[in-house]
Amino acid sequence: MLKKASWLLIGLPYLLFAQTSNLFNSGYEEYFRNSLDGAEEAFKKAIEQEGDVALYHLYLGKTYHRKGEEEKAKKSLLEAVRLDSKEKRAYLLLGEIYFAEESFKEAEVYYKKAVELEPISFDGHFKLGQVYLKFQEPDKAIYHLMKADEIEKDVSWVFFYLGQAYLGKDDKTSAIGAFNRAIMLESNNPLFYYWRGNGYFSSADYNSPNDNDFHSADDYRMSIEFGLSTPACYFMYGNTLLNRGFYHLKTERQNEALDYFETAIVKYKKVLSLDSSASNAYNNIGLAYFYLDRIDEAVASYKKAIELEPTIAFFHDNLGDAYYKKSLFDKALSEWSLVYELDPNYVTDGGYFPLPQKSIKEKIREAKRRCQQD
Repeated sequence: MLKKASWLLIGLPYLLFAQTSNLFNSGYEEYFRNSLDGAEEAFKKAIEQEGDVALYHLYLGKTYHRKGEEEKAKKSLLEAVRLDSKEKRAYLLLGEIYFAEESFKEAEVYYKKAVELEPISFDGHFKLGQVYLKFQEPDKAIYHLMKADEIEKDVSWVFFYLGQAYLGKDDKTSAIGAFNRAIMLESNNPLFYYWRGNGYFSSADYNSPNDNDFHSADDYRMSIEFGLSTPACYFMYGNTLLNRGFYHLKTERQNEALDYFETAIVKYKKVLSLDSSASNAYNNIGLAYFYLDRIDEAVASYKKAIELEPTIAFFHDNLGDAYYKKSLFDKALSEWSLVYELDPNYVTDGGYFPLPQKSIKEKIREAKRRCQQD
């Protein structure tokens, strides 16, 4: 004898077919047979011969969506909700289509409608959380993602997006905790390691006196090992290594600093092999060469960065530093004068580089003085 749950699973399709037409039922079968042209034809015939039924328009919209014909899908789904304003499946799919098109305002409208109709809609809350991340409204994102977690526990992607939302609030501890939870639930997802690495990086873990507290590099390495070989991932890997090198320079651990600079260069070169237009990678290679005292190579790298993006003030500032170190004071003055044109209030970030913080006006005065002495 069949158990009750098994009877229900068998009975549900029967109930659907019993309440609909042969034409719709034929389209329904074609839809799940992945015969989408046949499904479309059957659903259109059902509407033409039997009149407007919300369910028919819903499935016609779902069919168009699977075929990639989104404008037709939206038209059918809107007709479904016009006929039945409580058809939450149509609202959810409309939200999905608009979200994919990056029309986030429209997506918000339809996801909110779905949640109004069904307050315990996991999909509605989960997607609204992502919409509010796009709007850079982390508090709203956290609210809906926490609701999604209440409805369906232990979904790794909920914690992944929660981590991003906490980063948006500059709550690094909560962000790292959320990414930890995501990794516990899905330990081989490269995006989770990448974003936890971003969390650690934003907390400046590269400045930790204890090497065991320097986690961001390991997370970027893990994300690459799991398949995230993107320019952004290699760039951030290089950034955290470069910053660790700066920390060791400032704490007089010279040999370790040089090792980090060498390794950072390898990561930035990988960025450039994937994206030759990555001007910041050239700039940061220049920084590493500068602190390795390979000044000619630093100059060449800074010049490549400037060729790609000539109006970035700190590219010219860094090239000026390299010329100044080579005692080419006229060239340093030329670069720093360009910095002044781009940003008269420019100041070197003393908290980032081992060099002391100086305004561009002060640098120009120094270069002029040295030019006059020569």
